[in-house]
Amino acid sequence: MTWTGSGRKTAALCAAVVFLGAVALPAHADPLPTVFQVPASPEIPSPEDIAAAKTSESATAEQVTAIDHLLADASTAQEASLAASLRANNSYGEALVELQTRRDTAAVAAAKASAAGAEEQKMRKQIGQLAGDLYRNGGLNPALSSFVSGNGNPLEQAATLEAVTAGRTRAFQSAETAAVAAESLTAAAEDANRAADEAARTAETRKLDAGRANDAQRKAMSEASAQRTVLVDQLASLKNTTVALESARVDALDRQRQQDRLAAVTAAAAQGSGQSADPQPDAAPGNPAPVNQSPQAPAAAAPVPPPAPVVPVPGPAAPAAPAAPPAPVPAPAPAPVPPPATAPAPSPGGSNQTAISAALGKVGAPYFYQYGGTGARGFDCSGLVQNAFAAAGKHLPRTASQQFAQAPVHVPLSQAQPGDLLVWGSAPDFYHVAIYLGGGRVVQALNPDAGITVTDVAAMSGMQLYPAVARY
Repeated sequence: MTWTGSGRKTAALCAAVVFLGAVALPAHADPLPTVFQVPASPEIPSPEDIAAAKTSESATAEQVTAIDHLLADASTAQEASLAASLRANNSYGEALVELQTRRDTAAVAAAKASAAGAEEQKMRKQIGQLAGDLYRNGGLNPALSSFVSGNGNPLEQAATLEAVTAGRTRAFQSAETAAVAAESLTAAAEDANRAADEAARTAETRKLDAGRANDAQRKAMSEASAQRTVLVDQLASLKNTTVALESARVDALDRQRQQDRLAAVTAAAAQGSGQSADPQPDAAPGNPAPVNQSPQAPAAAAPVPPPAPVVPVPGPAAPAAPAAPPAPVPAPAPAPVPPPATAPAPSPGGSNQTAISAALGKVGAPYFYQYGGTGARGFDCSGLVQNAFAAAGKHLPRTASQQFAQAPVHVPLSQAQPGDLLVWGSAPDFYHVAIYLGGGRVVQALNPDAGITVTDVAAMSGMQLYPAVARY
């Protein structure tokens, strides 16, 4: 989170974040919520500003508060840029999935058209043979010669005439049917190929969008690091402490802000559903959490565990303002949830634990991330989930939205257990999915830079974390 030198850089990055949140997304996706549209922060205080602030205790406190707010705004802007990049990456991945589906459909249609064409040619040949036969025999089939000579039994002659006439009629009808089928299937194949071509163009456009979003996010991370260094130095100077102490203080403030925001997300959803917002610990393995019996999936408060050493979301942790926690964000619209079903909770050694182990086995290898990847050369977020559960003998659909919607069980976020799926975005279009590990952490294929990593849920709670989880 950094905009060294001038607030103009801050304003430019914020504008880029808002732009990416609005346009670097699939046409059907909702734009980033207004919480991500961060106003430009004031300019970084100059050395003269810091010197002037140190002339009185009140001026020092005021400047410290201003710097804390500046760091909090920068943290929010960086989260917005990460959310925009995840949306764009997911959009590109979905476009590649659609492209493969269209290509498969086109291949099947082409095979059917080819078979119909071969059948048409076969029938045309039969009709040609029939026409030649009639021509060589003066318009009569050899089977009709007995009628001309007057030989044979009259009943047998009548039966022969009827059979020959019916056979000729069937031949012409079959030829006509084959011609119509070939024409129809050829047209369908052409339509399928055009759809595949359009899907390829869409995928290429979304690839460019994803690249721009990722570039913007990398720039946000780089500038954030430089800005944080400057501001922490200023805080240490203003308060006559050390850089190490101030760095630890702003890190703690940032973690607290993330936890407060996570609680606000789930509390707002719980308030809307009439449920209690009291935090609950992760359900013990082997003890199923109560299954949500409502057609909607409300959420109680998410567990707020002590900070654990994990691989962080890309970018340095930014401090938060010591001001009051932000107002609770409105609860997102509930996702369409299938009729409730009772499912056993995951337990150590069970199939969901196998899925977790499969995903954790890929942590730390950024090259494992790949748009549209399902394992051959890499994974995207939903590809990792699909691959991990396949290792546990469970077939999940391909995209994040499908994986959430088709789960047999949905429960509030506060009742999440290891192996459950957490999603980000608004129903029914989710742009990211991760596997819950317990203890407030998830394993996920985050993006091309971070690869497959373990992250605190709270660190991503401001990026439209959905207040219900899916359980397979």
